Amino acid sequence: MLKKKKYLIGAFILVVALILLGYFGFMGGLTYYYEVSELLDKATSVSGQTVRVSGNVADDVVKDGLEMRFTILDMSNNAINLPVIYSGAVPDTFKVGNQVVVEGKYTTGIFEAEAIIVKCGSKYIPEEQD
Repeated sequence: MLKKKKYLIGAFILVVALILLGYFGFMGGLTYYYEVSELLDKATSVSGQTVRVSGNVADDVVKDGLEMRFTILDMSNNAINLPVIYSGAVPDTFKVGNQVVVEGKYTTGIFEAEAIIVKCGSKYIPEEQD
């Protein structure tokens, strides 16, 4: 009887551990991002944390060696913007007007990006059949 209880307790602990591992793995894999206005509203609470921000690339892109400075505009209100600094390889599809998601840290009015993800601007339209 004592052996049976040991196996039940061991199996219970194993199941709980697997559930917790799955839960935390799933939560860490979520790819939520802020709009520019949302980030600016929560600036004090997310300052220094790694976050993702989505917006449209403004026409002020400046490249200086490996460093690039640009501004992303809020999707719903172009008057709201966020200056971004990025060092690294830039995706080929990075262009003015394209929607991007930048990942990095927001500090003192500037977003220091560690990664740029360009969203696909085109939608698939099937070719018309004759």
